[in-house]
Formats: sequence, structure tokens, C-alpha cells
Amino acid sequence: MATEGTSTYQGLYCMQPDGSYLAGKFARQSQEVACETIVNGLERWRDELEKSGAQAGPVPTNKLAIYGGEELRKGGLKLEVAYRDLPRGTTERPGDARFPNPYNLGWFDLSPDEAKSIVTGSDEKVALPDFIFQKLARTRLKDAVRGQVLDWGEGAIMSGQLFSELSETEGSKTTYRLSGSAEFAEEGRSFSPEFYGSATYDSSAGEFTDFRLIAAGQRRGKAAANGRETDLGPAPLAAALTLYRP
Repeated sequence: MATEGTSTYQGLYCMQPDGSYLAGKFARQSQEVACETIVNGLERWRDELEKSGAQAGPVPTNKLAIYGGEELRKGGLKLEVAYRDLPRGTTERPGDARFPNPYNLGWFDLSPDEAKSIVTGSDEKVALPDFIFQKLARTRLKDAVRGQVLDWGEGAIMSGQLFSELSETEGSKTTYRLSGSAEFAEEGRSFSPEFYGSATYDSSAGEFTDFRLIAAGQRRGKAAANGRETDLGPAPLAAALTLYRP
């Protein structure tokens, strides 16, 4: 549910199990506003119960599949994306008073057909199709450590490729080494990552059993809402993509 004329969904929201809205505030709020929002949501929930005659039940204890993006698909890849600043000298987790321990999370999906492009029988480097690299690079390889940032534009990728090569096979499982690099530059911001990683595919199960990819390099500048006004760099940044495990 977007709020107050915006197309984004960040903020504090109180919802019922069926998804119906109770209360909410867009974006970050003070402790007082957050408490008020929760109290208002609880009061509206009680009013809804009284009107419907429904009874509050116990909180389910079953494990929930919590993820963003598309639904899970056999043979596809659902990857959790973690963004963080890398250490600078003796400073392990760079930040400031506003962002004392900055990191961010996101999701990335490849369909079964797209994911299968990682599988190769060659022990030489094979480039993944450009449309898959573009899909990953433009939407996920960016400086989202401190906040949201738009995708890179079509002309922002100066160069880049992601390669897969057969590393080892054990039974029905084959592991592939992932490597490559990229260069992004657009409107006062840039990022120059190197790629390091691996993926394991089980041919008998028809699924990936492991995926790890690090995109690490120097970033510079800022975007409209990513909180870099006082930290323009250059400084090291990394995005890590790992296989979601239900």
C-alpha cells in the first residue's frame, strides 16, 4: 500500500492477516509517532473485531516463508541481496550519527531458463547472456547501503560481463566459478565492482543448491535518496547475493 501520494512502500504499517489496512505512516518516524500508529492500529483492530463478531485466535507457530520478489520456482534462483560498506582502514563498519551501522537488503530473481545459463560444460570462462547481466547489474549492483536508489540507466554501464566456468563435479552436483567485472557511471555517481563467486547445480534434482556472488569495488558520489550527502567517497562497497533457503 503506497501512502500520501508516493509510489514507494517504506514506513510503519499495521495490517490484518488478510492484508487489510489498519494504520500506517510513510517513511521513518519518531518513537512517539511510531507508538501512536501502533496504538491506533490496535484500536481499529478491536473495533473491527467488535463489528464482525470474530474472535481473536492464537498466533500461528508454523514457519513462514518470508521473502520479496517473485514466487519460488523449481530450477529458478531466488537470491537475497545484502548491501554494506566495506572496512576503511581500522573502521570495520563505516557510518555516522545518522547511519551508525548501515546495511540494506533486497531480492533478485532468475527464472529457471535464465538461471540455467549459469550451467556450462566448459572449464573455460563462458559469458552469461547480456540480457541477464543487464538485469542483474542495472537493478541490483548499486549503492543502496543507506537508502533507496534508482536503477542504473541504459547507458550507465560503461563495460561489464559475468562469467561462469565449470569448477568441479561430485556425483549429480556440479559447481561453477563465477567471475567478471563492471564499470558504472551516471550523473555524479559511479561504481567499479569485481565479481567473485560460485554456484552449485544438482542435475538430479533440477535445482541450484548453492549460490554466492560478491560484487565489490570503489563507489563514488550520491543519488537522490541514498544518504551519501556527507560520504561521497571514493570508498569500498559490496553487494552479496546468496541463495534464499526456505
